Amino acid sequence: MLCVGGVLRFSRPPAIHRGMNRKAFLWFPLVVLALLAGGCTSGTKLGGLGVDVVTIRSAQPDLLETEVVLGLRYTNENVVPVGFRGSRHKFYLNGTYIGQAVSNQPVGLAPLTTGTQDVTVMVKNGALLGVLRTLSQQSQASYRIESTLFVTAGEERMEIKSRREGSVDLAGILPVAGGR
Repeated sequence: MLCVGGVLRFSRPPAIHRGMNRKAFLWFPLVVLALLAGGCTSGTKLGGLGVDVVTIRSAQPDLLETEVVLGLRYTNENVVPVGFRGSRHKFYLNGTYIGQAVSNQPVGLAPLTTGTQDVTVMVKNGALLGVLRTLSQQSQASYRIESTLFVTAGEERMEIKSRREGSVDLAGILPVAGGR
């Protein structure tokens, strides 16, 4: 800054400052784009959704198909509500694949709660009826259920997988297996 004839005149900034202004000007749009792109991604990360079998019972048997109804308990361990528009479940008893159930019934769970739903497993293979007959001689059996939940969280649609194991009371399937 110079004072010439009572008028302040600014001298040209040093070359170092001019180069920095140019670099800042070039980086500014990149930083803005990065911030905007980061704002478009979702922070929604759902986990802690589980499916457990609480009951198993027979439905009306058919000559070629047998239906087994599973009472499922869904657990939402998230701090946000979760709704899913349908589900698919592969069901195993004592390590043997029994069948698959699908449901298009929507289920909504408040944060940190549970809900229940009945789903029907179609047992089509006659050999599996023999397995059920053998299992019916026991009061309990171990199960595994591999579930896919079709979740809607806001505008996002996701598939959340769950795999749970436990034991279930078999008294409800005795009519399917023909009794003891």
